[in-house]
Amino acid sequence: MTLIVQIVLGLSVLVGLVTIIMSSKNWHWTQLVLVLFIFFSAIGFLFLGAETVRIHQNLRKAIPANEQKLARWQQQNDELLNGAGEKPGILKLEHRLKIVTRERGRVWRGVMPAGQVDQQGRVSVEITKPKPHGLEKDAILYAFEEGNANAANPAEGKQYLGEFRVAEVQEGGAVLDPVLLIDNRTGERLAKSEGPWSLYETMPIDRHRLFAGFPEEALRAMLPAESVEEYLRHGSEATSDDDEWHVTGLDQDGKRVGPDNIDQAVRRLYDRSLRDYAYIFSELAGEKVVTLAKQEAVAKDNALLVKALAGAEETGKFRQQQIAALNADLAGMKQDRAAIQSHRDAVLGLLSHFQERIESYRQANSDFVRQFTERQLSLTSYINRVAPAPSR
Repeated sequence: MTLIVQIVLGLSVLVGLVTIIMSSKNWHWTQLVLVLFIFFSAIGFLFLGAETVRIHQNLRKAIPANEQKLARWQQQNDELLNGAGEKPGILKLEHRLKIVTRERGRVWRGVMPAGQVDQQGRVSVEITKPKPHGLEKDAILYAFEEGNANAANPAEGKQYLGEFRVAEVQEGGAVLDPVLLIDNRTGERLAKSEGPWSLYETMPIDRHRLFAGFPEEALRAMLPAESVEEYLRHGSEATSDDDEWHVTGLDQDGKRVGPDNIDQAVRRLYDRSLRDYAYIFSELAGEKVVTLAKQEAVAKDNALLVKALAGAEETGKFRQQQIAALNADLAGMKQDRAAIQSHRDAVLGLLSHFQERIESYRQANSDFVRQFTERQLSLTSYINRVAPAPSR
């Protein structure tokens, strides 16, 4: 078909040129030029029209197939957007994502520590995504190391770093100031952490569905041995040893019953209690401060007791020296007492002897006085008889 059109077009050009050339004897050259221009313009227009028809024919051949593809893609887009059957669509997933994001809060991942931790525990961090990062001054953030924890030895695995306040906002990061007092262990762990970190605007919420579907081996590798049994038993049949806080009841339709109607439950299942990690970490931090204060007080008391014990030992040595000196004095005093006792006994003997002699002398003096008095009285009586008293 294209070859025929080309032959017809060539013949038309040939006939047109022959006709114009033969008419040049009777036409003015301007008319000849005008006719040639019109002729070649018509040929060009004819060629473009034919090409346009060809292009339209080729494009319109693909229209039915493209319409079918368009309908199929529109259906697929509609299914992706609104969902098909039980498979949720983008709108529903975005709605769920917004709910999860609202519950979880904003998260900054891939955060890298920049520089050393200062004396107050402040640390600078670099935030690469998103840009701008959107942090505000004085915002509270919860920092976690990205990676897997080590249930067997938590000190070797990735850990929770603590609660921080945004002290300074920078273009590509921020300066974080710890909310709670940093002790030596926490400061050393923070200084040794090489990143990356995840910064949460809200403390992650404990939910049952987070661990649903995990095999037992994975849970035992992920969780500490002290609490892994709770996660493994969740949803299993409850036993008589389970307390009321870990038991939930289901009616005949599989719906939960309230705690007041637990006796009407058809099935009783073990229910793991959810943890409020923000409250738990806050309480543990308070207990840690009290424990550290008690530990410091005990250390001070112990130092005072050691000092007092050293003083008591010195005092004991001094008292021992005093006892030895007093024992020596006591021995001397006992000797002096024995000598004094001996001297006293001798003095008492002499005293008794002299008292006996004094008593005998007193008795002799008394007899002598009595005899002397009797003699004097007898002499007086004799004188009175022999020499009477003179007259007055």
